Order: sequence, then structure tokens, then C-alpha cells
Amino acid sequence: MTSLSVVYVAQDCAAALARSLDSVAGLAAEILVVDGGSRDNTVMLAQTRGARVVEHPWAGFGAQRQFAVAQAQNDWILMLDSDELLRPEGRAAIERLLEAPVEHAAYYLRRCSYFHGRRIRHGDWAKDQVLRLFDRRQGRYDPTQQVHESWQCSGSLGTVAALALDHYSYGSYAQLLQKMQKYAELNAEKVYARGRPVPAHAPLSHAMAAFMRGYLLRLGFLDGVDGAAIAWTNALGAFMKYAMARERQQAERR
Repeated sequence: MTSLSVVYVAQDCAAALARSLDSVAGLAAEILVVDGGSRDNTVMLAQTRGARVVEHPWAGFGAQRQFAVAQAQNDWILMLDSDELLRPEGRAAIERLLEAPVEHAAYYLRRCSYFHGRRIRHGDWAKDQVLRLFDRRQGRYDPTQQVHESWQCSGSLGTVAALALDHYSYGSYAQLLQKMQKYAELNAEKVYARGRPVPAHAPLSHAMAAFMRGYLLRLGFLDGVDGAAIAWTNALGAFMKYAMARERQQAERR
């Protein structure tokens, strides 16, 4: 059987991390938590559940994940977020995969998201999959990526057939807005760094496209008020991403 490390990057997430660690208990040869400077009891909680904890100042999402991958004791990594739970069928599928000769260098995991305790089945959160199970010898995280970082694999890719993860990223509309603001600021930095002028119409056109895609084309309206909230928040995030990048460009010209 291929030895596996379950790896987390964490900060101030004790309550969510406890549930996630419980979902992977006994799965891997190692559970590693890289803590970015928590002020709650994340570190103590992880240690009491048998995880090895490495403390490392927060360096941005891409850099922190790559640091965590390098600290692991095994080459095969299951990278999880603290707000994700490994489903029993996902666990069984991963165990079967690693018991046999492994065919691919990395695997996508299918993931379903929840909001207000209810599964979101439509819109931008539906049909979600993330590249989280991989051989660290065949790829890396880009340390310059501050948001939407993903494993850059140099080998072949597969998909774990079972629905593997439950994602509980937001508990309220307020949290949804707070995360949107954070991501909009980070994404605005990416747009600004490209060096291409942001036209005046870009914020509104991108916002309208995001709303139409999530609410209408991907049937977000079928998830009711929560579906509308997700679509409107994604649209606002797209608007602010380009508006803030344009604002910075204009300030620089002045």
C-alpha cells in the first residue's frame, strides 16, 4: 500500500478543523497541520487528535501549501482544507486506489458544498472538483499564487469516481461577503500585476457575465435564496476585482 500524508494549512480554524481531522482519522501514515499563526486553540486541538504540527508564518496560499507539501513524510499527499470533510465513500475509494499500483500522478476529488446546512446542487458551486490527491514528486504549488492556488502537475491526471468531499466554507451571508471581499482584493492584485489597462466597462461586464452564468446558465435559481446570494456575491466579487485594479491604475497615473 502506498504511504499517504494528509496535509492541512490552517489558521484560526479550530472548530472546523476538529471535524475534518475526525473524518480522516486512521486513514494515513501521517496527518500534518502547518499552522500560520493561529490565535485560537488550533495547534493544541490538532496535536490532541494525533496530528504533527509545524508552525510557519503565513506566506500566502500558494507558498504556504508548497511549504506544507515539503514538510510531509510521504510522497503521496492528500491536501485538505479545514472546512472539508472526507466522505466515507471518498475514503474507501482513496484506500482502494492506493492499495494497487497507482496509475496517475494526481487525482481530482469530486466535492459538494453546503450553505446553511443544505447542499447546494446548482450554480457555480455545483459539479465542483479539486486536484488534491497527488504525488509530490510530480508537481508543485506556485508560491506566487495568493488565491485560487492549485497543484501544478507534471504527470497524468485522473479522477476519483466517488463523491469524496463535503465542503462547509460559509456559515452565514456575512461570512460569504467577508470572503468575497478578501478574494476580490487578492484577485485585483493579480489583474493589476498583468500590466494591461482595465477599461471602464470591465467591472460591470464581468459582473453581469458572472451573474448570468451562475444564476441562469448553471441554474443557481433552483437553490432559492441561497442560490441567488451566491450568484450575486460572485458577481459583486467580479465587479470589485476589476474596479479595484482599475482604481489602482488610475491612482498610479495621477
